[in-house]
Amino acid sequence: MQHSGTTAPPQDPDPEAGIPYPHRIQFPEPHRHGIILGHDRDYTALTNWVWAKAPRRAANPVSQVTEALVSNAHKHTRSGDPGGTVRVVLDIDPFLITIAVTDGGPRPDSVIPYPRLGDPRLAPLPGLHLVDQLAVYWEWGWALPGASRGPLTIRAKVENS
Repeated sequence: MQHSGTTAPPQDPDPEAGIPYPHRIQFPEPHRHGIILGHDRDYTALTNWVWAKAPRRAANPVSQVTEALVSNAHKHTRSGDPGGTVRVVLDIDPFLITIAVTDGGPRPDSVIPYPRLGDPRLAPLPGLHLVDQLAVYWEWGWALPGASRGPLTIRAKVENS
């Protein structure tokens, strides 16, 4: 995630500090909110956090997209392994809400190093098909500029209406 402005970029919590997940990420901008989740696939805390941060009119699609992206991160990357994490950032403006989900990078035996829609009949959860349906736009890129593997960030934009 790129940071602009004169203030220092936010610091993610130290996972070695022994604080249980989720961790909140503090940003200097009032429209940006972040959370770091562990490898646990109970999405109650995530759903509650999204509903507390997103405007009421957009909370349902934002929650669905966020949960689909975090679920995919847990299913397909090191984020779902013991000690794995997922970073979620909501950036809310008057017209769009950007959801950025950064995974823990590929597993050593990973065959597919990038997101793709695939066959919806083969997926037990809607995953990216749901994201594709609810978002006005989505994209992905390596979390570290210039990397060809490693942590991946998927950004989806949902209407704030």
